[in-house]
Amino acid sequence: MLRWVILAVVVVLIAAGSVVLLDSASTTTSPFSQPVASKVVGPRPRAVIEGELTHQFGEIGQQETGRHAWKLTNEGDADLLVWKGTSTCMCTVAKLDKDGDKLTLKPGESTEIELEYQTNQTVGDFHKGANIETNDPEHPTFPLFVHGKVNPPVILIPGETIDLNVVDSDDPKGVFFALYSPDRPETKITEINNSKPEFLSTSVEPMSESELASGQLKAGWKVNVEVKPGFPLGQMREEIVVHTDHPHRPEVKVMVVGVVAGPVSVSPDRIRMVTVKSAEGGGAEVLLNVRGGEEANFTVASKPDKLEVAVEPTDVKGRYRARVSVPKGTPAGLVDGLVVLKTDLPNAGELKIPVSFLVGK
Repeated sequence: MLRWVILAVVVVLIAAGSVVLLDSASTTTSPFSQPVASKVVGPRPRAVIEGELTHQFGEIGQQETGRHAWKLTNEGDADLLVWKGTSTCMCTVAKLDKDGDKLTLKPGESTEIELEYQTNQTVGDFHKGANIETNDPEHPTFPLFVHGKVNPPVILIPGETIDLNVVDSDDPKGVFFALYSPDRPETKITEINNSKPEFLSTSVEPMSESELASGQLKAGWKVNVEVKPGFPLGQMREEIVVHTDHPHRPEVKVMVVGVVAGPVSVSPDRIRMVTVKSAEGGGAEVLLNVRGGEEANFTVASKPDKLEVAVEPTDVKGRYRARVSVPKGTPAGLVDGLVVLKTDLPNAGELKIPVSFLVGK
């Protein structure tokens, strides 16, 4: 019994000693409890750029070069080192106003940083930039940007294709398109040519004040196009070439499309065969219907060299059959083009029938 009492006393004494040691240790200084030494403040550079870092160019033309300069000042008390960083594309270049890609600004000194953007052939909105690097610990990088919209040198309204839909060969039909230059409003039309001047007339006049106001334009031109009576019947696809004094778009092409209907209609309006054998030959026909059942004479004005064309009347008055044939022995390949027929009917002009034959062995 006495032995257990002594053992208990020893345990109590050891525990009390541990507490004393811990209290003593807590009063000593720990290296982790010391405050962090404050950062030493000495001479250092301070880069300051005037204005917004993104410059709004607004609208600019193709094949133009836009430039904008920012003023950079060292407002610190140590040398500021400046050098070129990365850019978004080869068309955007940062330029320092001193030689080389790097420079040093003493305290209080300033320089200009120019960003150059080459529009090339792009069209639409752009947002390009380049980075300027410095040794300013608070501003190690300045991202400079230019933003705007690149317009084509010449714009056509409604576009480069004008669809006249159906045109009556007896009734002249007129239409117009507008042409203007966003970057050079003073652009003029110097000449107009088309593929059928005897049947397609053109004239030019300035856009009216109301037309300019509705499009918010400074200047522009109207090109009037008129299809004259007697235009060849069938599919119309004629090119109008507009010449301008704009250095980047001296020539603009406009396609006029549609169908010219007249005293003769064609059914079907084209021939297309893909199963003709060279050893056998073959062909197809279209019906020519003369309005009012009148009689007419048809002659072949032109055709693809490898084809034969014959026109003959049918049993119905005013209806004719035009047969287009591929002779036997025609070499394999594609034979296509236009069969052009002429008639003695007033204002009928020529009758164009598109044909296409795929000849196999």
